[in-house]
Amino acid sequence: MAALPSAPGSDVRAPLPRCLPPLAPVVPGAEPRLLPDLLNPQPTLTVDAVGLERVLGFSFVAGDDAGVLATALDLAPIAASDFDPSCFFDELFVAELAKNVLPLTIRGRVVDRNEGYLLRLLSQPPRAPDALALRRAVWRELASDPAVRRAVETVYLSLRELRRLFEGEGRVAIRGEQARRRIDVLKAVAQTFEHMALPALHGAHSVLARIATFAEHVRKSAGHAQLAALLQYENARAHADLTVQLGADGGVRSLRIVGLREQTESPYHTSLWSRWFGRSWLWLKGYRVSNDEVLDRWLDTVFEGVSGHLPPLLQLIGDLELYLSGLSLHDACRARGLPVCFPELVDRGAHSSLRELYNPLLFALEGTPVACSVELGPGGVTTLITGPNSGGKTRLLQAVGIFQLCAQAGMYAPAASAVLARVPGIFASLSQPAHADQREGRLGTELLRIRMLFERAQAGSLVLIDELCSGTSPSEGEELFQLVLELLAELAPLALVSTHFLKFASALAHDPSAPPLRFLQVELDARERPTYRFVPGVAETSLARQTAARLGVTREELRALMLARRSR
Repeated sequence: MAALPSAPGSDVRAPLPRCLPPLAPVVPGAEPRLLPDLLNPQPTLTVDAVGLERVLGFSFVAGDDAGVLATALDLAPIAASDFDPSCFFDELFVAELAKNVLPLTIRGRVVDRNEGYLLRLLSQPPRAPDALALRRAVWRELASDPAVRRAVETVYLSLRELRRLFEGEGRVAIRGEQARRRIDVLKAVAQTFEHMALPALHGAHSVLARIATFAEHVRKSAGHAQLAALLQYENARAHADLTVQLGADGGVRSLRIVGLREQTESPYHTSLWSRWFGRSWLWLKGYRVSNDEVLDRWLDTVFEGVSGHLPPLLQLIGDLELYLSGLSLHDACRARGLPVCFPELVDRGAHSSLRELYNPLLFALEGTPVACSVELGPGGVTTLITGPNSGGKTRLLQAVGIFQLCAQAGMYAPAASAVLARVPGIFASLSQPAHADQREGRLGTELLRIRMLFERAQAGSLVLIDELCSGTSPSEGEELFQLVLELLAELAPLALVSTHFLKFASALAHDPSAPPLRFLQVELDARERPTYRFVPGVAETSLARQTAARLGVTREELRALMLARRSR
């Protein structure tokens, strides 16, 4: 198996995504709320609205959210899923896939995101078919309509800027500047709802239209009207007519105000006489009210009028990060001339086939992955894959697993087309990385994974096993192999198993009493080099000598290396 290049700047795999209690079902007959939820058929608020509104209010006053907003989605429930990430997350390099193949790219620039929330959504696809259809419709519209995509990117950038202000970036302790910062927050709130109401989103055919619907609902509220009036007054309290005296050298000698017109229609406007009388009356009664105190109260009142509409925006950030990241896979594949598709998902037991499938993890290497077409047969049939080392067997298993994950997450999947059985989960045993505290050897570790397979995998799951029982002698390995195949037939998954037990595989191909099996082998060219495509049949040789020669592991080359070392 070829080593996968590490993600830049990180040699440690991401922790497994949390498996939290799923999103509670909506009570039938309940009136749908106007929420910008882009992941669920019934609009639902998944974040802690009460807690977040309290944090936002504190941040508006103090200029610091204590780090709460960045983790607001960590405990938000998602749609119910049958997938257990611990059964495939490391084996399919899901964290590396998200980082290297699904970066959040906006207008040519990669931006940071909530990785934990994205990995939860990617590794725990929704169980309900209508949620899958909803997400496909969003990706299809984003990929086909540049105006909608630009509008969504504009909304996302506005949301990020608003969150940045609440998180307290660039805050200062000077009182006058604190008021300026709070006004900037209110301006960002108004601008965000303005961007959410863009015409392209009003005309969206998918649930992206919920963004504009929610924005219009907010903009018709009394709180938003109060916000708009304050910002208009803050921006144009008065207009002054000036006369400027210029010198012979063109420089300004003097400036004089010849006319001043105040904005008298604003609810925040008070006349000079009213201001003087009010302040004098308070002074006579013993009160000392400063302009700053009045301004602070104004700002607090306006913010309280819109604060209840802000928690759904934090949920919207996470939803948009999923869709914009998924577009990166679409864009990366198309840029390499590779196709993507929404596969046809069929019931368990139906025949599965993939046309021009490829492994997007190979984008980290130079060159373009070789696409191949494979027939996987119906569920309950195990496909044995044979062929030389470095022939693409492990990469094929990865590709099938990643394709299944993308397909059931609702995003574009890396193939030209496919008919694929919907599965309740994925179990993969493709690599066993060594650990310092590991008690078992290679075979023991693999057998523990096989035990986990029969403990956790549901009937009809996708099972991917690389080089089954290769860590022991052929005779004992074949006995264990036979046991696993027989039990897989009872579990009835869609299973792909690679092996170097060629004679055993060939015997199974001619044994009418064997469990239901299909056979694929690595296709070789005229010079017996792997083409990284697969055809029916069982390989006759693993081509170990050819692989050793290609990698420079021959008697002559190794002896030359030793002689060169001695001469130095």
